[in-house]
Amino acid sequence: MWAEGISLGIIVALLTWMFFFTASGLPLLFLKHDVALDAQFIRGFFDVQYLGLMGLAPLGVVGSVLAGRFRIAIAIACVALIGFGARRMIVPGMDQLRQTLMAADAQRIRQFRGLHRKAIVLNLGLLVGFALTIALAAAELEAR
Repeated sequence: MWAEGISLGIIVALLTWMFFFTASGLPLLFLKHDVALDAQFIRGFFDVQYLGLMGLAPLGVVGSVLAGRFRIAIAIACVALIGFGARRMIVPGMDQLRQTLMAADAQRIRQFRGLHRKAIVLNLGLLVGFALTIALAAAELEAR
């Protein structure tokens, strides 16, 4: 019974975490991205998001496996893997551009904004995919 509680709690935490960072990342697109402090904040924003995913997911995987919900465990593991991969690709790309970002360099600003957009699209896809997986798993459990 406690494993089901852990699994459900982590699912809610992951959905909340992903929704918050997806919804909060959209308004950040209105920043000009030409100030080093803006770029540093956005980079840190995504770094925290991916670290949170990777921190919560192992607990959810263990709880779901112990509760016998293997599909949900796989979905949570996929969230962690995607977060890990995104952190290894998006954050270093932002770091590289951020170090040379200046207001006069329109191309680098465009590249940084492009990475920002890609991260938001990835977040949205991850959120929708995870929510659908959970909904399907819940419907399957309900049918039993």
